[in-house]
Formats: sequence, structure tokens, C-alpha cells
Amino acid sequence: MNRFLLPLALLATPAIVQAAERPILIRMVVVTAFEIGADTGDKAGEFQHWAEQIPTTLPFPGGERPLRYDAKRGLLVLSTGMGTNRAATSTMLLGLDPRFDLSKAYWLVAAIAGVNPNEASIGSAAWIGDIIDTDLGFEIDAREIPADWPTGRVPWERAKPYQLPVPTDMSYNLFPLNKPLRDWAYSLTKDVPIPDTPTLQKMRARFIGYPKALEQPKVTTGEEASGQTFWHGKLLNSFTEEWTKYWTGGTGRFVMTAMEDTGVHRALSVLAKSGKADPNRLLVLRTGSNYATQAPGQSAADSLHNENAELSGLESSVDAAYRIGRPVVDEITGNWAKYADTIPGAK
Repeated sequence: MNRFLLPLALLATPAIVQAAERPILIRMVVVTAFEIGADTGDKAGEFQHWAEQIPTTLPFPGGERPLRYDAKRGLLVLSTGMGTNRAATSTMLLGLDPRFDLSKAYWLVAAIAGVNPNEASIGSAAWIGDIIDTDLGFEIDAREIPADWPTGRVPWERAKPYQLPVPTDMSYNLFPLNKPLRDWAYSLTKDVPIPDTPTLQKMRARFIGYPKALEQPKVTTGEEASGQTFWHGKLLNSFTEEWTKYWTGGTGRFVMTAMEDTGVHRALSVLAKSGKADPNRLLVLRTGSNYATQAPGQSAADSLHNENAELSGLESSVDAAYRIGRPVVDEITGNWAKYADTIPGAK
């Protein structure tokens, strides 16, 4: 082959040509974690309600499932897979995909969670202000902790539970979101009704002594505790309330417990360093599929067994994530000239 023709031949390959094209401008990415079976047509996980409204699929090599793409709205729907590690890698993979320009994209995590019965009822939806990591730190088995310790969990770089001052570098445990943007999303959706089903009524009726757990499902705000372990029980719930207050200077209210969001936040923060994403445009919406504790009169072990068999409010919480998230997606993607350069809630 003529050595002067070789570069032209290489440039003509499909991969190079595709990479040379202008990337697709994305206005919004909806992030879900899991799906139960097929993308559409069977029992719904977090991905399905979105996928059923968007028939176009795009290959996503290395990802859990193909992407869903709505060209008219500039919308992508991503299924990361369950857990912090999969969420981080899937988000990073999408952020580095040369097909897309995500520099101004808004990101909406719309997913289920465990709900703190001291703060809200099953089926409720919470717009999150701070994400608190529950994984990084030290731990001593509860059977070996000193008698005067309330827990065996200790913050990293500290010697006792909840020891002050809080570590100077809080970036491993505290992932703050854009609260004015969060409040804007809450204001937009706070009056969206969440259907109250017989299943939800039956579940919450057992939580005598928890006034907020007995309320009908609604839209609220609060903080999320995020970690790799599906924990359960009254004592761990109390620990998570205190852990949340510790990392937020006493202001945070632990409302939802979930898994993936520290990974999503971290990936976007890294992508921001090269201008590929903006973590200030991240919204997190979590909906209660189960209570994080056992009901009065029930053991934590029995309650966990029941939740392992089938999340009690799964159908309602999956529906609520779509029902409450959809107005925000429609508002931003449908009024792009308004929100492309100005983040809602900014003053």
C-alpha cells in the first residue's frame, strides 16, 4: 500500500468517522439501577416505565442494558446495575462515550429505597439534599464494642463513634447535592398525588407509634444514606439517623436508604474535571419500597426475611419514581432554551 494513502484509509474507517461527527447534545439523563426481567412487558423494575415510553435503543457496550434514547427531547435513560460500584462505572462509561455531549446535561436518579418510618411512609418520594456514605469508616463487631459505645461504627480518622471534630476531608462520606435545584424540583412536584393502595395501607397500619409512617404517601425532602449493604432493623436505623447528623453538622434528616448514588455523584465529579459533566445538575429522587425497620412486635430477622421475599411496596415505589420524576424531565427537556445555561433554582 502506498504509504501516503494509509492515513486516508484509516480515516475512512467507520469508528473514526463516527468519532469525528459532532456528538449528540443530551439535555437529560435518567439514571435507574435495576430491572427485573425484560426491558418492557413484564413485572416492572426501575427502568421499565421509562423504557416503555421510549422505543429507540442505542447499544451501550460494557453497560448493563442498551440505552433508551428520545431524540426529540434529548433524553437518555440509563440502567446502571445495582450497587455503588456498578453505578459509578456505568455513569463514567456513559460520560466518556464520544457519541454524546453531556456537558450541560441534567441527571436524574429515579429509583427505589428503604424509608425511615420516623420521617415518611412507604410509597413516599423524597428529593434528596445530601447523600451520606455509610460504607467508609471503621467497624468493631457489636459483641466486642466497649460498654459505653452506642455503636461499633467509627468515622475514619477517628477513635470513637461520632467523635468530634468531623474529619477535615469529608468528601469520602458527604456528597452534597445542589439544594436550590432540589428545592425547585420539590416545588414543581410536591402536589403530584401518589396513589394510596391497599398494600401500602396494610403495611403502614402496622407501624403504630410512628406517626409519619402512618401517613398517606407524599412527596417530601431529606437526606439519603447510601451504601452497598441492604441493612434492616431499628438499631441500624437509629445509627443511620445519627450518622447522617454527624456528617451534616446536625442538620440532616435521614429519610431514605439506598445504594448507588455516591457512585453516580463521584463519577460526575470526576467527569466535571474535563468538562464532560456537571454534578451541580444532579437530582436524586428516591421512593420508599419498604420500611427500613421492623414493625412493632416483629423481629428484625423476620422482617428482613419478608423483605427478601418481595419488597412490600415495590410496585408503588417504582410507579412513584416515574410519576414524580416525569414532570421534572418534561419541564427541563421541553424548555431547553430556559434551562440550558441557567440551572433552575439559581439566584
